Amino acid sequence: MRDTLISICEKNFLQQLVAEGHRLDGRNYNESRTLKISFGSSYGSCIVTLGETKVLAQVTCEVTQPKQVRPNEGILFINVDVGPMASPQFEANRSSDLSVYLNRLLEKCYKDSKCIDLESLCIVVEEKVWSIRVDIRVLNHDGNIIECASIATLTALAHFKRPDITRSGDQIIIHTIAEKDPIPTVLYHYPVRAVSCCFLKIAFMYSSIIVSDPSYLEESVCLSNTEEGISKGGGLLVIGMNQYKELCLLDLTGAAIDSSNIVHKAMASAADKCKDIVDLVKSTIASDDTLRQKREKVSFANTITQDHLLSLSRKDLNIRLKKYHVEDLTIEEDPMSEDDDSHKQLRSSRREHQNG
Repeated sequence: MRDTLISICEKNFLQQLVAEGHRLDGRNYNESRTLKISFGSSYGSCIVTLGETKVLAQVTCEVTQPKQVRPNEGILFINVDVGPMASPQFEANRSSDLSVYLNRLLEKCYKDSKCIDLESLCIVVEEKVWSIRVDIRVLNHDGNIIECASIATLTALAHFKRPDITRSGDQIIIHTIAEKDPIPTVLYHYPVRAVSCCFLKIAFMYSSIIVSDPSYLEESVCLSNTEEGISKGGGLLVIGMNQYKELCLLDLTGAAIDSSNIVHKAMASAADKCKDIVDLVKSTIASDDTLRQKREKVSFANTITQDHLLSLSRKDLNIRLKKYHVEDLTIEEDPMSEDDDSHKQLRSSRREHQNG
């Protein structure tokens, strides 16, 4: 992973801008970017868009042997891939510090919080269980990958349905979707790293400011290196909560917290935001199930027209201008038209004279 170079002018400008109560994209401190969720043709595949940050999540399953420590529970495996497609600073076929950090946070948020019923994934005790694999691929990095990847993981797990099975003696028959309806994943609660609070430690203000849903430049300034033991940027505070306002994860990267009020303020905003995100995920999955029951085609092709304005893909837009009335318009006569009429009369008189 190559280091991102940020000039001192950019750091000072961003810190002064935040200190004055503004942000580069015009948002407020607690305002987040637009969140969009789209599903693929198969269950468990989704693309989550947070502003310009895009993350693809795909859930697959297979029958494997359980672990000896927990023979009656299934297996949940999470893999995060951050390559050069997300940003040129990442290298291909090499795990970066960000991918390892994301993988660790996702495992803490979804495996350690016991949100998935792993016992329901057991087929035969000590012999066969379902192994669920969640692959996360970052398509575009424009800041706050942590929150976007968390929403993508939760949406993919809630949307995923494993095939039904039938036991016939020692044999196991895995049925297709055409034979039997698939079984959804059982989730006890919906944990989300709802807020990635970026608090900038402004040197000349001697105070910290919490910024919700930081952009790429804001994250880079906050995670900038320290000079002489004093943080010139700030830190990144990650809070994970579920819809019941229960704390599932708390992680801090960067500078130390100078006051406990920062954490309490961030948790209060995270609780409200998490509930809104969970409601959006549930409503989106419900609408997707309705479309699939109607035999309508669902794919990622719709995301292309949603993100870009393609030619001949939209209807004509009729614009009504304010203070515009047809009655007030007056048609002025063009002086050139009078000259054209005189020339026509002269030509006709010449023709009559020649014919006469």
